[in-house]
Amino acid sequence: MRCKWMYPEPGRSRLPYLLARNNMKAVDLARDLDISQGFISDVMAGKKFFSYPLAAKVAHRLGCTMEELQEWDY
Repeated sequence: MRCKWMYPEPGRSRLPYLLARNNMKAVDLARDLDISQGFISDVMAGKKFFSYPLAAKVAHRLGCTMEELQEWDY
């Protein structure tokens, strides 16, 4: 049996807050990282998640850690 407290689950995306903090829009981030704006929208809606390498690039571009890209449910 898996203990939930041992494995946090990704919650809501913090991208809207992080983009606003950096005076950016989703289209700016998509252009900077050469990904589609639709993919960014899906991440913000919780329909998709960044891969590990892409999360590292996004975090670097937004000046945060990869963990700060999501809220975490413990």
